[in-house]
Amino acid sequence: MSVITRLLLPIAAGSRRWALFAALPVAFSACGGGPSRNPFDGTTTGGIGEQIRIEVQNLNFNDATVWAMRSSQRIRVGRVTGKTDQSFTVQWNTAAPIGFQVDVVSGRSCRTGSIPVEAESRVWLTIPSDMGLGTCRIGRR
Repeated sequence: MSVITRLLLPIAAGSRRWALFAALPVAFSACGGGPSRNPFDGTTTGGIGEQIRIEVQNLNFNDATVWAMRSSQRIRVGRVTGKTDQSFTVQWNTAAPIGFQVDVVSGRSCRTGSIPVEAESRVWLTIPSDMGLGTCRIGRR
């Protein structure tokens, strides 16, 4: 006799208990609701707000991780391979300006200032080829 059968036999004696027990898996399977989001797809939701497009130009040979900064909060935008350009879309509360922190695989990082954004804004970020001499630059289109 299996373990499940041994557990169900005392419950099966009362039909009310059995009906309740049989309904539990159906009830719990509906709790997940909605499609799941892939945390590694490069898009992020930073809360309520409008969509902001971020265009990153990585002039460095190393890969870089880009973070959006909102006051003391850091939101991961995505990873950009060395010597490539990549675009990201994030949800952003346009009442707050946006700034960036860039962490390059070699261990160096830079932080930009903040700029105001509006709905459907396009923000560009340039990662310099030499993090020690150049600075990360941002702008708005």
